[in-house]
Amino acid sequence: MLFGICPTPRPWWQSRKQLHDWVVLVEDLDFDGIFMPDHHMLPFMSNNLLDAWTMLSYFAALTSRIRLGSDVSPVPRWIPSHLAKVIATVDYISGGRVIAGLGVGTVPEEFINYSTGWDEAPVRFEKFKEGLEIILRLWTEDKVTFEGKYYKLKDAVLLPKPLQKPHPPLWCGGLRRRMLEVAARFFDGWVFPRLVPGASLPPEEFEKRVKIIERYAREHNRELKNFTFAVLGSITDTAEIIEAFRNAGCQYYIVELFKGPGLTNPFSPNEYVDVTKRFARDIIPSFK
Repeated sequence: MLFGICPTPRPWWQSRKQLHDWVVLVEDLDFDGIFMPDHHMLPFMSNNLLDAWTMLSYFAALTSRIRLGSDVSPVPRWIPSHLAKVIATVDYISGGRVIAGLGVGTVPEEFINYSTGWDEAPVRFEKFKEGLEIILRLWTEDKVTFEGKYYKLKDAVLLPKPLQKPHPPLWCGGLRRRMLEVAARFFDGWVFPRLVPGASLPPEEFEKRVKIIERYAREHNRELKNFTFAVLGSITDTAEIIEAFRNAGCQYYIVELFKGPGLTNPFSPNEYVDVTKRFARDIIPSFK
């Protein structure tokens, strides 16, 4: 099993040095990936947030081995061609270490203030699908013309291409069937959000959705040989909890720095180093 770590979408640093030292520590402790939440405003948590892809490019300069991922970038909040360019750049400068987490987006305040506006879920989902096609084509084709309902390109060129071929692994999240079907058809990984507001979801809910994705893949004649089933949990999760998810099909366990179930009570910046070391010492060796 592989392990990733994800800072909470709240202020988790008190100085640039503290931020720098923690990222270097994460790689030294043999985590496999570091994932950044792609949020600009979270009224129910914090608005004091660092930009995800800017930080991932910084992490690329500080590290040499660890994978770098977004958790997750809401495609309809971006101009898709711009997002494709940003991800390709980070993949190139990191030596091919990006995992591109992409999603639909759920926070109205972010869309209203950092994009062209908020749309209801069906429109966001259609924008997501159009944006995904644009991103994949820009990464793999020399010149792209696209005529969609929401986006248009004419002779668009994206260079340099991502270093990973044919493109960086694409992961998505989501619990609803339409996202599970999209995951089965187009993505290379799916992340189960174990932590939800006020609660945490059990392995049975994860396993149920794994089977749904596998069924959709069969219906679309797609093999999932290189597909990654991941869980986003808490750094306080015990070895017993993680083992239960592994038995349910989890291959990659990502831990957020929350103190327990739900999405409340994050660790303070002063606690980050200790809890990160503790997890690497007490949990990771049991699964390697």
